[in-house]
Amino acid sequence: EQNADFYGWVRIQGTQLDYPVMYTPDRPEYYLRRAFDGSDSDSGVPFLDGDCTEHGGNYLIYGHNMKNGTMFGSLKNYTDASYYAEHPTIELETAAGKALYTIFSVMKVQKEDAWYRFLIVDTETDFLHQIRYARECALYDTGIIPTYGQQLLTLSTCYGSSGGDGRLLIVAAKTE
Repeated sequence: EQNADFYGWVRIQGTQLDYPVMYTPDRPEYYLRRAFDGSDSDSGVPFLDGDCTEHGGNYLIYGHNMKNGTMFGSLKNYTDASYYAEHPTIELETAAGKALYTIFSVMKVQKEDAWYRFLIVDTETDFLHQIRYARECALYDTGIIPTYGQQLLTLSTCYGSSGGDGRLLIVAAKTE
């Protein structure tokens, strides 16, 4: 009711990550430097990629890697497998309901990585190829292998030197 751009809410239990997710397909990065109310904000608000669709197969959500740990700043802790073991799931609540996603890959990539173009799942072959890629690029093996038909969720944030092209992807598959 407060903002028509509101898409849902993303949270990871036991962490600071607990935020609204915005969606403006006609202005994809509108919330990169805007607060929920549309005012200027250095931290922005997490937002869904403008090319995502409700049944596309992979929801891609961007958020800033804030030094104080807010927004997607806590995601860098996933480079340590023990942190993953303590926080293996991501919750995404939308108008369709609440869904739980289990993380299967933590990847360090470049901002032009092919994963950013994998939003629509066209075929089972394409899905399996992308899952294999995500598992090969993973920093560690979670033992989770998604199956064709599972909805995916990707959280993306900057990683490495400030202003660089490095990105950290936390990739999960819907389990509930």
